[in-house]
Amino acid sequence: MVRPLDLGLVAEDLQRRGIDAVHDFIYGPHGCVEGLDVGDDFFPLWELNLAENAAALERADFAEIASRRRPGWNIYAPPRQQVAVG
Repeated sequence: MVRPLDLGLVAEDLQRRGIDAVHDFIYGPHGCVEGLDVGDDFFPLWELNLAENAAALERADFAEIASRRRPGWNIYAPPRQQVAVG
C-alpha cells in the first residue's frame, strides 16, 4: 500500500537539505489545490503522487518533474480519461 505524502513533512525534509520549499495551498476558481512551493514553482500533490515522479521527488529533482509537464499544464489535475467497457 502506498502511503499518501505528508507535504508538511516533505517540505521540512527539503528545507533541512537546503531547498527552498513550503507546504502550501492555492485557492482558485476550481477549488483548493495542495502542493509544494519550491523556489518559484508550485508542484501540486496530484503531480507529486504520480508514479513516474517518485524517483525524482526522492532525489528532490523538481526540474525533472517540471520537464514532464505537457503544453497547457496547470495546477489542476487533468480529468481522468474514460475507458470504454464492453
